[in-house]
Formats: sequence, C-alpha cells, structure tokens
Amino acid sequence: MSMLRNAAIGAALLGCVLPGAVMAADNVLTLVIGGEAYDGPPKFEVSFDGHLIGKGAVESAIDTGNDGRFADANDKAAYVQSFEFRIPDDVFASGAEVRVRLTNEAFGGEGSNRDRNLFLASVAVNGRAVTLSGLSTADVNGIAPSETLGEFLVLLDGNQQAVSKAPRGGWPEAGASIAPAKFVAERLPVSGLIDLKVPKVVDDGVQRDASTEPLSVALLDQNPESSCQIDDLHNVIGFNENSNDLTDRLKKRLDQIAAAIGRQECTAMITGYSSTQGDYATNALFSVERAQNVLRYLREQGVKFAEVNAVGVGETTQFGEELNANRRVVITIRP
Repeated sequence: MSMLRNAAIGAALLGCVLPGAVMAADNVLTLVIGGEAYDGPPKFEVSFDGHLIGKGAVESAIDTGNDGRFADANDKAAYVQSFEFRIPDDVFASGAEVRVRLTNEAFGGEGSNRDRNLFLASVAVNGRAVTLSGLSTADVNGIAPSETLGEFLVLLDGNQQAVSKAPRGGWPEAGASIAPAKFVAERLPVSGLIDLKVPKVVDDGVQRDASTEPLSVALLDQNPESSCQIDDLHNVIGFNENSNDLTDRLKKRLDQIAAAIGRQECTAMITGYSSTQGDYATNALFSVERAQNVLRYLREQGVKFAEVNAVGVGETTQFGEELNANRRVVITIRP
C-alpha cells in the first residue's frame, strides 16, 4: 500500500484539487482515491463536520469500457489520485467527521463491464491519516455494510457515503507537530489465561504489571541505523473460523505487504483480532497466535524490522457485524 500511496501522491502534484490557496497555517484535508470511469470520470464531494468543503473528479480513473476493472488492474496506483481541500477555520473541529460521496453514479447495465465507482484509500487532516480500518459506510438509515477491495473502501452507490470519524486524540490543528502514533491496544482481563506467560510492558518509561496490560507476546528487533520511509497500515483479512493457519490467500496478501516493505527496516505493530464467536479466553489466544504467525511469515520472506511487536487484543466487533470481518490482523508500519 505504501508504494501505491507514494505513487498516487506523486502523480497528484499535477492533478490535485485545491479549493482555496493552501498556506502553511491552513487546515488541510487530504483524500487518496482511486476510480472507475464510464462516460467520464467519477466525481465526488467531501464534507467536514457536516459542511461541504469541496468537490473533485478522479481524472486518472480506469476506463471500464476499454481497460477493464479497477479490481483486476495489476498497478492500481495509475488510477489513484490525491486531493487537497482547505478546511475553513470556523469549520475546523478536532472531533469532526469526514464524509465522501460519489455524485455521478453510472452503470452500463446487467452483463456490462462499464461502471463508475470510487475507491477510497485514506482520509487525512493536517497530516494525520485514517485508512481502511477506520473507515465505514453510511446511508440514509445509518451505518451500512461496507464493501472493500484490498486497502480500499468501495463506493458503488450515490446514496452511500464513506465516513471517517476523527482518530483517537482528534484531528491535529494546522501547524501542530504530529507525534508518532502510539500503539495502544484494548485491555483484556486475563481470567482463564493464567497459563500464558505475558511479559511486563514498558510504555513511556513507566513499567506496569502485565496483568493490567493487553494479552500480548512482544517480539523485538533493534537496529538504530535502519531507515524507513513507510507510514502505512495493512489489513490481513480471511482467517478461517477457529483457526490461526495462514491460508494460501492470506500468504498471497502477506507477500504483497512484504514486497511493499522491501528492504526497509521499519517499526511495526502487528495486532491480532478474533470474532466474538466461541469462548472468550480461546478467542484471546487466537488473536495472539494470528499476530505471531503473520510476523513469523513476514520474517521468513526476508522482512527485517527496526522494532516489531506482535500483540493480540482478543475478540472485537469494531470491524463490523460479520464475524469474518473481525478475524484479522492489522499491520501498522512506521518510520
């Protein structure tokens, strides 16, 4: 995903939308969006805290009539753009919600390959980004099931909107220095897990008893001379019920992530999750083992980390009502 994002932002220097002159002190909202074109590019509008702040069109969108579908493209970066919009000072709020809507939905008919859609990769305000795991879909009835493609939230219908709530701690103000994201996991009671040895954790220099920390097994590599230009998040979805095994589909996904990281040595947090189906304690162990298996596989593919943690936070419903959506591992990569 980082290669895609870098390519998209680089290409967007020629085609980004600037609703107003953006100065250093302005509040800026940045979208990274791919598209499918049919009889013209997909157009969209973006709102911040309920206020319309801009409109745009993905001119680089793939022509579904001649070039096929976005999902089938080997190099999706060619069909992705970055857009910037100024947020007026009187509209900016650190806890505001961002919404994106497709405004010119079109479809060539049943059996036709012609379609016009949006693929939202990220929303950022003043440099702080929210990617797929923080995005959802809403319609007139409220939150609706989301359709995803890799690292993209798909907008097929003009009646639906992509929704990004403010990240933990809120959107930063313009000009504020953005501290590196802290990897904070949900805390789990450890009842029923007393046989699992959990190391003590040090956070901001304060050592705490492991029984008050997330169920985790931390695996660390240290290399102070390593360099990394990646700031990204990857979702690994598709674990089978009651299983930590890496299927061929999951390995293919991890191969893509390994290729994106390449030879860079970054800091990573690998967080495992489970669904709410089954025993609570067993689900907690599943989440740890899924994260560990992902880390082990990435290392086997030659990925090296400056520092890495494999953590399980147990069962969750934060990724939606579908059980399978919550059987996942989230890989956060930082310089």
